[in-house]
Amino acid sequence: MSAHVARDVAEETAEHAPATLVEHFRRQVMQRPAAPAMYFRSGGRYTPISWEEFGHAARRISGYLLSEDVDEHEHVAIWAANRPEWQIADVGILSARCRPVPVYLTLSAEQAGYVLGHSESLIAFVENGDLCGRVVEERSHLPALRRIVIMEGEHESTDGFVISWQDALRRGDAALKTMGGVAERRAATATLDDIATLIYTSGTTGPPKAVLLTQRNVAAANAALDEFVKTTPDDRIVSYLPLAHIAERLSSEFRSYTKGHPVWFIDGIANLGARLHEVRPTMFFGVPRVWEKMAAQVRKGIDVLPAPRRALARWAIRVGERHFAARRRAAVTTVVPGLSHRLADRLVLRKLRALLGFDEASILVTGAAPIAPEVIGFLGAIGLEVLEEYGQTEDTGVTAMNRPGRSRPGTVGRAFRGVDIRIAEDGEILVRGDVVFAGYYKEPSATAEALSGGWLHTGDVGEIDADGYLRITDRKKDLIITAGGKNISPSLIEGALQQHPLIGHAVAIGDRRPFVSALLTLDPEEADAYASAHAITGGVDAVAADQHVLAEIAAHVAAVNASLSHVEQVKTWQLLARDFTVGDELTPTMKVKRKVVNDKYAGEIEQLYSKHEVAPRAG
Repeated sequence: MSAHVARDVAEETAEHAPATLVEHFRRQVMQRPAAPAMYFRSGGRYTPISWEEFGHAARRISGYLLSEDVDEHEHVAIWAANRPEWQIADVGILSARCRPVPVYLTLSAEQAGYVLGHSESLIAFVENGDLCGRVVEERSHLPALRRIVIMEGEHESTDGFVISWQDALRRGDAALKTMGGVAERRAATATLDDIATLIYTSGTTGPPKAVLLTQRNVAAANAALDEFVKTTPDDRIVSYLPLAHIAERLSSEFRSYTKGHPVWFIDGIANLGARLHEVRPTMFFGVPRVWEKMAAQVRKGIDVLPAPRRALARWAIRVGERHFAARRRAAVTTVVPGLSHRLADRLVLRKLRALLGFDEASILVTGAAPIAPEVIGFLGAIGLEVLEEYGQTEDTGVTAMNRPGRSRPGTVGRAFRGVDIRIAEDGEILVRGDVVFAGYYKEPSATAEALSGGWLHTGDVGEIDADGYLRITDRKKDLIITAGGKNISPSLIEGALQQHPLIGHAVAIGDRRPFVSALLTLDPEEADAYASAHAITGGVDAVAADQHVLAEIAAHVAAVNASLSHVEQVKTWQLLARDFTVGDELTPTMKVKRKVVNDKYAGEIEQLYSKHEVAPRAG
C-alpha cells in the first residue's frame, strides 16, 4: 500500500470512527489549518475564518473559562444569533470539558432566567447589550452566575459582572500562560460519555425540560446521516435556523467539525433568499415554512411574467410535475427525462432552481414539522427533491428520513442506520439506539417515563408500512409545532390567557401554521355579571360583540404577549360567545379536546389566518 493511500485510509478511518466533537475539531485544525472554517458577512462581502484561526480563538475561550474556575462538566450558556462567536464559544466550552447551554434568541428575560437558573450556568455569553440587560434583570434569581460576556462592543459594568468578548479573550491568553497544560489535558481527555450540550425543549405542561445529549449521541447521529448524506470539505452550508435547536446544531455546526466543510453565517432570515442565491449551498435543511415561502415566491414570480413567458413557465412546471410523479412511482432516480422534460428544464426549470440558489444542491431536507404534500410536489416539479425527515431533540433529531430517489409521499421515510423504531400497542412511536438521549437534567421521573422499557417514548403516534416507511398520524402530546419548526407549549399560553375573569377557555392554535392564534370563550357567569353592571342587553352574544369588552380582552392578550417569546405570542384571536361544554369540546375532567375544537371551529380558525398574515422571524 502506498504512503498516499495509507494516509487516505487513515484519515477516512479517523473521520468515521466514533470520536468526540473536540477530537474531530482538533483534527480539522491540525490537518486543514489554512482552509476556511466559517464565513461571516460584513460590509456587503463574506470574510473567511480559517480552521487555525477558529482553533486559536476557541482555545482562548477555554483559557478564559479556566480563569473563572469553571470546573469540568459545569454549565456555560450561549445566548446569541448564529455567528462565528457562537461556535467559537461552543468549542471553547466543550474543549474545557464543560457543558454548553444554548438559549433561544427570542426568549423573554423571565424565560431566559429560568434556563440560566435551572442549568446553574456559571458564565453567560450573550450577543449584545439588549440580551445582557435581560440577564441583568434576572440577576437576583441567578446566584450561580459569575459573569456575562458580551460579544459585540466593549461593554463592561463597574462591578466587573459584565465584560466584553475581547476582554474574555485577553483573560484567556493570560490564563493559558500558566494553565496551558490544564487546557490541553481537558481537551485531550474528553470522552464519548461527556455531555455535548443541554437543549431546553418546550413541554406540553410546566416549564421546559433540559435534554442531555452526549458526545456518543452526536457521534451516532453523524454516523446515521453518513449513510446517504455524503458531506465533504467542499460542501457549502448556510447557518440560519437557531443554533439552540438540534436540527441546526447538527446539520451545520456538529457536522462541520466531522467533515470539515465551511459554514456560512447569514445576516438574518429576512435575507435568506438573497443569501442562498449568493452562497448556492450544496446542502440545505429547511423547516416547512421556509419551503412554503420559496414555493410561493416562485409562483408569484411566474404570475407577473408577460403572457408568453408565463405560459411557457406554466407548461414547464406541468412537464416537471409529470416527470417528478413518474420518478416517485418508480421509486428510483434513473427515470430517463423525455424530450419535453429536457426542453422544459433547459428553458425554465434550471433557471428557477438557480433563482432560489439551489442549482448546485445535492440534498435538500425538510423537518421539525409536517409539510403539505402540495409544496413537496411543486418543488419536485422544478427539480428540487425535498426529503421529509423526522426526529426529536431526545434522539438527537435523528429517527427516520426519506432517501434520495426513494421518497414516499405522506411518510417521513425509513429508520436511520443504527436506529430501531417500533409501534407500541397504543400506536405511540418508540425509538431505540445510540442517538437516544441520556436523560432530562434534574428530572429523574420524567427521564424514567420517557425511557420506559429501554425505548424512547416519542409522544407521537404512527404506523410503519410493509417497506418500513414511517407515517406520523397524530400526537399524543399537545405540543404545537409551527410551520417555522418552533416547538410551543399551548398550555402555558392558554393558562396565561385564562387569567382574565371574562375568559372561560382559551385554545392556542398554531400547529403547521405560520404563527399562533387563539380561540377564546366567554365565561357565562362573568359575562352575565358584566352585562348587568354595564346595562348590556342581548345576552352573551351582545357581550361578545361589545367594543369595551373586546378592547379589554385585547389589552389582556397584549399583556400576556409581553411575557412570551416572539414565536409564542398570539397574533390574532376570536372571542366566542358560547363557552365549551363537557361531552362536546371538554372531557369529563374539563380538558379541551383539541381535535374537536379544530374541527368544529375550522371556519373561524381559517378566518384568523386569512385576515392576518405575519412574516416568519428567526430564533
